[in-house]
Amino acid sequence: MLKKSVIFVAFVALGLIALPIQAEVNSGNFGLILNGGVGTGSSMYGVILNTTNDSSSTLGIGPGSSFNAGVMANFSLIAIHSQLYYATIKDLEWDQNVSGVDAKFKTEGTGYYWTWDGTLGIKALTEEGDMGYTHIFVGFRIWKATRDEDTRTVNGVSSSYPPVKNQEMVGNGFILGIRDFTTLPLGPVSLALQTGLWLYKAPLSTFKQNGNEEKTTADQNIGLGFEIGGGLAFEDLGLAAIVGLRMDVQATEIKINDITDAVAGSGYAQFFFAVSKEFGF
Repeated sequence: MLKKSVIFVAFVALGLIALPIQAEVNSGNFGLILNGGVGTGSSMYGVILNTTNDSSSTLGIGPGSSFNAGVMANFSLIAIHSQLYYATIKDLEWDQNVSGVDAKFKTEGTGYYWTWDGTLGIKALTEEGDMGYTHIFVGFRIWKATRDEDTRTVNGVSSSYPPVKNQEMVGNGFILGIRDFTTLPLGPVSLALQTGLWLYKAPLSTFKQNGNEEKTTADQNIGLGFEIGGGLAFEDLGLAAIVGLRMDVQATEIKINDITDAVAGSGYAQFFFAVSKEFGF
Protein backbone atom coordinates (compact mmCIF):
# COMPACT_ATOMS: atom_id res chain seq x y z
CA MET A 1 0.00 0.00 0.00
CA LEU A 2 2.77 2.47 0.89
CA LYS A 3 4.56 1.85 -2.43
CA LYS A 4 1.34 2.53 -4.33
CA SER A 5 0.78 5.68 -2.26
CA VAL A 6 4.30 6.95 -3.01
CA ILE A 7 3.69 6.38 -6.74
CA PHE A 8 0.35 8.21 -6.38
CA VAL A 9 1.86 11.30 -4.75
CA ALA A 10 4.76 11.28 -7.25
CA PHE A 11 2.25 11.51 -10.12
CA VAL A 12 0.38 14.23 -8.22
CA ALA A 13 3.59 16.21 -7.67
CA LEU A 14 4.64 15.92 -11.32
CA GLY A 15 1.18 16.90 -12.45
CA LEU A 16 1.07 19.92 -10.18
CA ILE A 17 4.51 21.08 -11.30
CA ALA A 18 3.50 20.70 -14.95
CA LEU A 19 0.37 22.81 -14.58
CA PRO A 20 0.77 26.29 -16.06
CA ILE A 21 1.03 29.36 -13.85
CA GLN A 22 -2.14 31.38 -14.41
CA ALA A 23 -1.16 34.40 -12.29
CA GLU A 24 0.46 35.28 -8.99
CA VAL A 25 -1.08 33.51 -6.01
CA ASN A 26 -3.70 35.47 -4.07
CA SER A 27 -3.58 38.14 -6.78
CA GLY A 28 -7.22 38.18 -7.85
CA ASN A 29 -10.74 37.44 -6.68
CA PHE A 30 -10.51 33.74 -7.57
CA GLY A 31 -8.02 31.21 -6.18
CA LEU A 32 -7.51 27.47 -6.45
CA ILE A 33 -5.37 25.08 -4.37
CA LEU A 34 -4.78 21.42 -5.31
CA ASN A 35 -3.07 19.07 -2.84
CA GLY A 36 -2.04 15.44 -2.42
CA GLY A 37 0.10 13.46 0.00
CA VAL A 38 1.12 10.15 1.56
CA GLY A 39 1.82 9.08 5.12
CA THR A 40 2.94 6.28 7.40
CA GLY A 41 2.46 5.64 11.09
CA SER A 42 -0.31 4.14 13.23
CA SER A 43 -3.98 3.37 12.70
CA MET A 44 -6.65 2.79 15.37
CA TYR A 45 -9.81 0.71 15.35
CA GLY A 46 -12.04 -1.01 17.88
CA VAL A 47 -15.50 -2.01 19.05
CA ILE A 48 -15.20 -2.25 22.84
CA LEU A 49 -18.07 -4.23 24.38
CA ASN A 50 -19.62 -3.89 27.84
CA THR A 51 -18.04 -0.50 28.40
CA THR A 52 -19.82 -0.06 31.73
CA ASN A 53 -17.59 -2.75 33.25
CA ASP A 54 -14.55 -2.61 30.96
CA SER A 55 -13.35 0.93 31.58
CA SER A 56 -9.70 -0.07 31.09
CA SER A 57 -10.23 -1.30 27.50
CA THR A 58 -8.73 0.69 24.64
CA LEU A 59 -8.91 0.92 20.86
CA GLY A 60 -6.61 -1.40 18.95
CA ILE A 61 -3.47 0.27 17.57
CA GLY A 62 -1.19 -0.97 14.80
CA PRO A 63 0.82 0.08 11.75
CA GLY A 64 -0.84 1.79 8.80
CA SER A 65 -0.17 3.93 5.75
CA SER A 66 -2.24 6.62 4.09
CA PHE A 67 -2.85 8.97 1.21
CA ASN A 68 -4.96 12.09 0.79
CA ALA A 69 -6.10 14.45 -1.94
CA GLY A 70 -8.14 17.63 -1.97
CA VAL A 71 -9.07 20.91 -3.62
CA MET A 72 -10.02 24.33 -2.29
CA ALA A 73 -11.52 27.08 -4.42
CA ASN A 74 -12.20 30.61 -3.21
CA PHE A 75 -13.93 33.67 -4.57
CA SER A 76 -12.66 36.63 -2.57
CA LEU A 77 -13.03 35.52 1.09
CA ILE A 78 -15.50 32.66 0.47
CA ALA A 79 -13.82 29.23 0.23
CA ILE A 80 -15.22 25.81 -0.73
CA HIS A 81 -13.10 22.81 0.24
CA SER A 82 -13.23 19.07 -0.49
CA GLN A 83 -10.78 16.63 1.13
CA LEU A 84 -10.41 12.83 1.12
CA TYR A 85 -8.17 10.99 3.59
CA TYR A 86 -7.60 7.21 3.49
CA ALA A 87 -5.63 5.14 6.02
CA THR A 88 -5.04 1.38 6.07
CA ILE A 89 -5.65 -0.74 9.18
CA LYS A 90 -3.38 -3.75 9.60
CA ASP A 91 -2.47 -5.82 12.69
CA LEU A 92 -3.84 -4.44 15.98
CA GLU A 93 -2.97 -4.75 19.66
CA TRP A 94 -4.96 -3.59 22.70
CA ASP A 95 -5.59 -4.21 26.40
CA GLN A 96 -9.04 -5.31 27.51
CA ASN A 97 -10.62 -6.22 30.82
CA VAL A 98 -12.35 -9.61 30.58
CA SER A 99 -14.42 -10.64 33.60
CA GLY A 100 -12.28 -8.51 35.88
CA VAL A 101 -8.95 -9.72 34.45
CA ASP A 102 -6.74 -7.54 32.24
CA ALA A 103 -5.71 -9.28 29.02
CA LYS A 104 -3.58 -8.32 26.01
CA PHE A 105 -5.23 -8.91 22.64
CA LYS A 106 -3.55 -9.10 19.25
CA THR A 107 -5.17 -9.64 15.87
CA GLU A 108 -3.88 -10.04 12.34
CA GLY A 109 -6.01 -8.72 9.52
CA THR A 110 -6.72 -5.90 7.10
CA GLY A 111 -8.99 -2.90 6.84
CA TYR A 112 -9.20 0.81 6.21
CA TYR A 113 -10.56 4.06 7.56
CA TRP A 114 -11.48 6.93 5.25
CA THR A 115 -13.02 10.35 5.75
CA TRP A 116 -14.41 12.87 3.28
CA ASP A 117 -15.04 16.50 4.21
CA GLY A 118 -17.03 19.02 2.23
CA THR A 119 -16.81 22.46 3.83
CA LEU A 120 -17.64 26.12 3.37
CA GLY A 121 -15.60 28.86 5.01
CA ILE A 122 -13.33 31.83 4.54
CA LYS A 123 -9.80 32.20 3.21
CA ALA A 124 -8.40 35.18 5.06
CA LEU A 125 -5.13 37.03 5.77
CA THR A 126 -3.84 36.79 2.20
CA GLU A 127 -1.38 39.02 0.35
CA GLU A 128 -0.64 39.23 -3.36
CA GLY A 129 2.25 36.96 -4.34
CA ASP A 130 2.28 35.32 -0.87
CA MET A 131 1.02 31.74 -0.58
CA GLY A 132 0.05 32.23 3.06
CA TYR A 133 -3.57 32.16 4.23
CA THR A 134 -5.83 31.26 7.14
CA HIS A 135 -8.78 28.97 6.39
CA ILE A 136 -11.72 28.83 8.83
CA PHE A 137 -14.36 26.30 7.86
CA VAL A 138 -17.53 24.40 8.78
CA GLY A 139 -19.19 21.60 6.86
CA PHE A 140 -20.06 17.93 6.48
CA ARG A 141 -18.00 14.82 7.24
CA ILE A 142 -18.61 11.23 6.05
CA TRP A 143 -16.47 8.35 7.33
CA LYS A 144 -16.21 4.59 6.97
CA ALA A 145 -14.08 1.96 8.72
CA THR A 146 -13.79 -1.78 8.00
CA ARG A 147 -11.91 -4.63 9.66
CA ASP A 148 -11.34 -8.19 8.38
CA GLU A 149 -9.85 -10.28 11.17
CA ASP A 150 -7.77 -13.36 10.24
CA THR A 151 -6.30 -14.49 13.58
CA ARG A 152 -6.62 -13.48 17.24
CA THR A 153 -4.48 -14.20 20.31
CA VAL A 154 -5.19 -13.42 23.98
CA ASN A 155 -2.08 -13.20 26.17
CA GLY A 156 -0.21 -15.02 23.40
CA VAL A 157 -2.70 -17.91 23.13
CA SER A 158 -4.76 -18.42 19.97
CA SER A 159 -8.44 -17.64 20.46
CA SER A 160 -11.61 -17.88 18.39
CA TYR A 161 -13.53 -15.44 20.62
CA PRO A 162 -15.46 -13.49 19.54
CA PRO A 163 -16.47 -15.29 16.29
CA VAL A 164 -16.60 -12.05 14.28
CA LYS A 165 -14.40 -12.02 11.19
CA ASN A 166 -15.68 -8.88 9.50
CA GLN A 167 -16.93 -5.54 10.80
CA GLU A 168 -17.99 -2.38 9.00
CA MET A 169 -18.83 1.03 10.49
CA VAL A 170 -20.23 4.11 8.73
CA GLY A 171 -21.00 7.55 10.16
CA ASN A 172 -21.63 11.16 9.22
CA GLY A 173 -22.11 14.57 10.76
CA PHE A 174 -20.62 18.06 10.88
CA ILE A 175 -17.06 19.37 11.21
CA LEU A 176 -15.53 22.75 12.00
CA GLY A 177 -11.94 23.87 12.18
CA ILE A 178 -9.10 26.16 11.23
CA ARG A 179 -6.00 25.66 9.10
CA ASP A 180 -3.14 28.11 8.73
CA PHE A 181 -0.39 28.21 6.09
CA THR A 182 2.38 30.72 6.78
CA THR A 183 5.46 31.49 4.67
CA LEU A 184 8.72 33.25 5.51
CA PRO A 185 10.59 34.45 2.37
CA LEU A 186 14.28 33.50 2.17
CA GLY A 187 15.33 34.62 -1.28
CA PRO A 188 14.18 32.28 -4.08
CA VAL A 189 12.37 29.98 -1.62
CA SER A 190 10.33 30.45 1.52
CA LEU A 191 10.05 28.49 4.72
CA ALA A 192 6.51 27.21 5.20
CA LEU A 193 4.59 26.27 8.34
CA GLN A 194 1.26 24.43 8.17
CA THR A 195 -0.97 23.94 11.22
CA GLY A 196 -4.57 22.86 11.67
CA LEU A 197 -7.14 21.92 14.29
CA TRP A 198 -10.64 20.51 13.75
CA LEU A 199 -13.49 19.13 15.82
CA TYR A 200 -16.37 17.05 14.54
CA LYS A 201 -19.50 15.27 15.65
CA ALA A 202 -20.16 12.43 13.22
CA PRO A 203 -21.72 9.52 15.14
CA LEU A 204 -21.84 5.96 13.88
CA SER A 205 -25.00 5.37 11.85
CA THR A 206 -24.50 1.84 10.43
CA PHE A 207 -22.75 -1.14 12.02
CA LYS A 208 -22.36 -4.54 10.31
CA GLN A 209 -20.84 -7.79 11.60
CA ASN A 210 -20.15 -10.72 9.25
CA GLY A 211 -22.22 -8.92 6.60
CA ASN A 212 -25.29 -8.50 8.83
CA GLU A 213 -26.43 -5.05 9.92
CA GLU A 214 -26.88 -4.75 13.68
CA LYS A 215 -29.44 -2.51 15.34
CA THR A 216 -27.52 0.26 17.05
CA THR A 217 -28.42 3.36 19.03
CA ALA A 218 -25.78 6.09 19.09
CA ASP A 219 -25.27 8.16 22.23
CA GLN A 220 -22.23 10.38 22.77
CA ASN A 221 -19.79 11.03 19.92
CA ILE A 222 -16.65 13.13 19.63
CA GLY A 223 -13.97 13.55 16.98
CA LEU A 224 -10.75 15.55 17.09
CA GLY A 225 -7.90 16.12 14.67
CA PHE A 226 -4.82 18.25 14.29
CA GLU A 227 -1.77 18.66 12.07
CA ILE A 228 1.56 20.42 12.24
CA GLY A 229 4.22 20.48 9.56
CA GLY A 230 6.91 22.49 7.85
CA GLY A 231 8.70 22.63 4.54
CA LEU A 232 9.52 24.79 1.55
CA ALA A 233 7.38 27.01 -0.65
CA PHE A 234 8.32 28.20 -4.13
CA GLU A 235 5.96 31.14 -4.17
CA ASP A 236 6.78 32.25 -7.73
CA LEU A 237 5.48 28.83 -8.84
CA GLY A 238 2.72 28.57 -6.24
CA LEU A 239 4.21 25.22 -5.20
CA ALA A 240 4.83 23.90 -1.66
CA ALA A 241 6.19 20.66 -0.15
CA ILE A 242 5.43 19.90 3.50
CA VAL A 243 6.37 17.14 5.98
CA GLY A 244 4.64 16.80 9.32
CA LEU A 245 2.32 14.93 11.67
CA ARG A 246 -1.43 14.57 11.31
CA MET A 247 -3.72 12.84 13.83
CA ASP A 248 -7.47 12.21 13.68
CA VAL A 249 -9.53 10.00 16.03
CA GLN A 250 -13.24 9.60 16.78
CA ALA A 251 -15.45 7.36 18.93
CA THR A 252 -19.17 6.81 19.48
CA GLU A 253 -20.92 5.31 22.52
CA ILE A 254 -23.53 2.87 21.20
CA LYS A 255 -25.98 0.24 22.37
CA ILE A 256 -26.14 -2.87 20.17
CA ASN A 257 -29.57 -4.51 19.80
CA ASP A 258 -30.76 -2.47 22.82
CA ILE A 259 -28.70 -4.79 25.09
CA THR A 260 -24.93 -4.41 24.81
CA ASP A 261 -23.12 -1.19 25.68
CA ALA A 262 -20.10 -0.51 23.49
CA VAL A 263 -17.75 2.15 22.15
CA ALA A 264 -16.94 2.07 18.42
CA GLY A 265 -14.00 4.13 17.23
CA SER A 266 -11.29 4.56 14.62
CA GLY A 267 -8.53 6.96 13.64
CA TYR A 268 -4.88 7.42 12.71
CA ALA A 269 -1.64 9.19 13.62
CA GLN A 270 0.51 9.61 10.51
CA PHE A 271 3.76 11.29 9.54
CA PHE A 272 3.02 12.75 6.11
CA PHE A 273 4.60 14.24 3.02
CA ALA A 274 2.35 16.50 0.96
CA VAL A 275 2.58 18.78 -2.05
CA SER A 276 0.24 21.60 -3.05
CA LYS A 277 -0.17 23.88 -6.05
CA GLU A 278 -1.82 27.27 -5.67
CA PHE A 279 -3.27 29.44 -8.44
CA GLY A 280 -4.50 33.02 -8.52
CA PHE A 281 -6.82 34.40 -11.20
